[in-house]
Amino acid sequence: MATDNLVFREEYGFDDRITTLRGALRTMLNEVTTETEPVTIDPDRGIDFYQRVEKFEVELIETALRMTGGRQNRAAKLLHLPTSTLCTKMKQFNIGRHGSFSQAAR
Repeated sequence: MATDNLVFREEYGFDDRITTLRGALRTMLNEVTTETEPVTIDPDRGIDFYQRVEKFEVELIETALRMTGGRQNRAAKLLHLPTSTLCTKMKQFNIGRHGSFSQAAR
């Protein structure tokens, strides 16, 4: 039984896929943590909370789609979202399947 499992994993490249996925997740996490700008709030003017959150969501979704070659179900798994939620947000922000979006989304 253990031999069959090993043959299956080798034949279908399961270990390589897991390694690739782990690397992609590390890259995505690194991008999010290193590229997130420190938030500066002007005490007189405040900040547009919803605009900041939208920008962050667009960046996360775009990155996940690029990493998965536009595969929405895989991008949703990376983001721990139901696929339907990802699709709704893509429509809301006008994001294409490969992470491209219109200027309206920014």
